[in-house]
Amino acid sequence: MEISQIRQQLSQVDQIINRASQAIKKDKAAPKELKDCVQQLGSQSRQAQQTLKQVQDAETLMQCIDDLEKTSDRANQACENVRNLDAQAKTAVHEVYLQLSELKEQLH
Repeated sequence: MEISQIRQQLSQVDQIINRASQAIKKDKAAPKELKDCVQQLGSQSRQAQQTLKQVQDAETLMQCIDDLEKTSDRANQACENVRNLDAQAKTAVHEVYLQLSELKEQLH
């Protein structure tokens, strides 16, 4: 996979993270753990995009994607533990998780 494709996919993931973040901010049922995970995803996504601009090193890139995927897994787990979480928030977090899992699989 080329760097330009990875940039494009990370940009899409960042948009989904933003949707998830906004949905979770509106949802009173969202626990702090979930809010923290989504906030961390946003930070990691921005960091990965910066890394892509500066580094062409596959190992560094893989570490960024792995970190994002682990955080999205934690966020997805946190969503599943909340019964009355808004469907929009749950869907957005799950979509981030799926996108990052797919990206990681393509890179390995």
